[in-house]
This record gives sequence, C-alpha cells and structure tokens, in this order.
Amino acid sequence: MSATAARTTKAARPVAASILLPDSPIRSRAWYQIYARLARPTLDWVGVVGAAWALFIGDWAGKPMDDGTRLIVLGFAAALHGIRSVEQMRGVA
Repeated sequence: MSATAARTTKAARPVAASILLPDSPIRSRAWYQIYARLARPTLDWVGVVGAAWALFIGDWAGKPMDDGTRLIVLGFAAALHGIRSVEQMRGVA
C-alpha cells in the first residue's frame, strides 16, 4: 500500500467531532457541547470525580470508601488515563 493510499484511507474516516447531528435547540447549549458530544469527556469527568472522592473528599466528608471499592475506582481512573495516553501516542486522540 502506498503512502498516498494510506493518507486517502485515513482521511476518508469521519472524525467523531465532525459528525453532523440533526438541529435541535438543546444541541446549541454549552453544556451539551462539552459533555454530551462525545463520551470521552464525560468518562474523564467521572474518573476525576471518583478519584477525588476515593482519595480525599470521602474521608474529609466522613464517608470513606471500602478498600476494595477504592481500588476499583482508582483502577478505572488509571485505565481511562492509560487508554488516553495510548491514543495520544498513536495520534488518534
């Protein structure tokens, strides 16, 4: 496969942020554009909030997590970070 064919094939794939959606008044709101446009930002914020709760907010509020739950939440946040890092190295994200 030549370099030109590879570029053409890659360019033919749509970018998730450029997929056209039907017009709706709710789609023009800022919160929709930030959180609902792609699943990635929402999952990132879930991971950030979960990690913050597991590390210090839950203890400070007097509602700490069990050790097993804390391990699962921090593992989820670490997996999201790892997947994003791999995507950035490959040039996908």
